[in-house]
Parts: sequence; C-alpha cells; structure tokens
Amino acid sequence: MWHKPVIGMGNRPTAAVQPLPASESAAGRREAGTSAVEFAIAAPALLLALLGTFQAALLYQARLQLEVATQEAVRAGTLHGASLGAIRAGLARGLTPLYTHGRDRTALAKGHAAAQVAAGQADIRILNPTREAFADFAEQTRDPQGRWVRAIPVDHLGYRQTSAGSGSGLNVQDATLLKIQITYIQPLIMPFIDQIGRGVYQLQQGLGFFGIPLRPVIGVDGRTRWGISMQAEALMRMQSPVLAEDLPSRASLEQPQDGPGAGSPGGSDLQPMPAPGQTLPTMPDPEAPPPDHICNAGTENRPLP
Repeated sequence: MWHKPVIGMGNRPTAAVQPLPASESAAGRREAGTSAVEFAIAAPALLLALLGTFQAALLYQARLQLEVATQEAVRAGTLHGASLGAIRAGLARGLTPLYTHGRDRTALAKGHAAAQVAAGQADIRILNPTREAFADFAEQTRDPQGRWVRAIPVDHLGYRQTSAGSGSGLNVQDATLLKIQITYIQPLIMPFIDQIGRGVYQLQQGLGFFGIPLRPVIGVDGRTRWGISMQAEALMRMQSPVLAEDLPSRASLEQPQDGPGAGSPGGSDLQPMPAPGQTLPTMPDPEAPPPDHICNAGTENRPLP
C-alpha cells in the first residue's frame, strides 16, 4: 500500500538553487574591480593627508616650544653678560622637552643631547644692545663674580642720566635691554612627508614646501633632514653688566625702512628717544642711595647722643 509522506520539521522540502544570469555575474565582478581601483587611487591620498595633519600638529608644537626656549635663552643671556654661548646653552635647555621621549634620566640625557645639536645649528642674533651702545655707556664695573670689567652697568638705572648716546641713539636704560632673535629649523619627521621634503629640496633649492622654504638640518645621528624655519624674538632686562664680546655693530643689523621702530636697533620694541639736547625729568626718590662721601664738617668730634 502506498502512503503519502508526512512533511514534518525534519522533512522540509528544499528549493532548487537557480543559477544567476551571466550578465548579472559579470556586472558584480566589474563593480568589485572598480571599487578596488578606486580604493587603490584614494588610499595614498588619504594616507598622505593624514600624515600631513600629524606633521602640521608637530610643527605647531615645535613653534610653541620655540617661544619658551627663546625666553629661556634670553634669560640665560641676561645672567651672563649677553654671552652668545650662554644664550645658545639656554636655547638647548628650552628645546630639550621637544626631543625627550620618555620619563627616565636616560631619555632626558638623549633629549638634551639632541637639543644641543639643534641649538648649535640655530641662527642666534643679538638685536640690542649694539657695540655703539657699549661705546656710549661702558665703564669700569664689577661682574657677578666681583671682578672689575669694562661693561655697560646695570645698577642704579633709575638714578642715571636718561640722555641718548651719540653713537647708539639710546639711553643707558634701553642699552641694558637684551633683545635676541632666534631662527630654528624644525625637521620634517613623519614618513613620506620627509621624503617629499627631500625631493622638493633636491629638485630646486629655494622651492617651497606648500609655499614655505625648506632648509637642511643635521640630526644627532648625523643624518641630514629637511625642515621648516621658525623664528622667535624675546626681550628682557639685563641682570649682569653687558660685555662687548658678542655684541653686533649697528651697521650689521637690518634696519626697518618704515614703521614706528625705524632707526632703532631691534625693531619697534624700543621707544624713540628725545632729540639731542633734551632730557627727561628726573623724579626725586626719598629712598635714593646716599653718596659715597658725606660732608660732616664741624661734627666729626661731636659726641653721639
């Protein structure tokens, strides 16, 4: 006897698999091939844009650190008679965090060594004071070690004459302002970005990277890299007598052609001095230091009360 099969949970009928038409299969393969080609074209551009963004962030960080390092450099100069060596050493200390990658002493020592190499290649210019100011106001004075030297004095500036010197056009108060300008080269360190910088530099020296001139710089490992120049300035009052060893002449400085600071070394940070023959009024100070010799005529033998 024939029995009709009962379709249960375990006896579900299976539908027959119909093959795709040949046209639809070819269209899917073409779409997959097009996507692969588009990804291959877009991926390098996206990767380059991502690396360029990281490099721009590093350049911004370096610019901020250069401002701090310039302040450290000018402070070191004010404590050591405007010595160029002290200024460069202060710049290296200020740049050390930029090259330190770690928290132990070994990382700090390596970072300081790299910063010293970078600071040694930086262009440091003293904009103020000049040798003309030294010739106007230098006198015999004591340095911080107590030795007698010929230098621009920094003591009792509030009681000194405010007339301008004939050679510098500054008074002694402005002649004790140390102004420096530092040009530092930050290397391009991101992969592919540094190679692009190298190719651009070798293609034509002076050709810019996104409109910015590139310059070579040697790293602590001795390799030559290409970087972007950054410039910062700082101004601070001298804390030690100004020596003439590293001071520039006024003729060696680029003078601005116009603007409020024209005619004064260092740009517009220094205020213009009055015309020759004019002096600023001196306000009396009740706490002025006593003179070296006090006349006590007729009171030498007077008994103390």
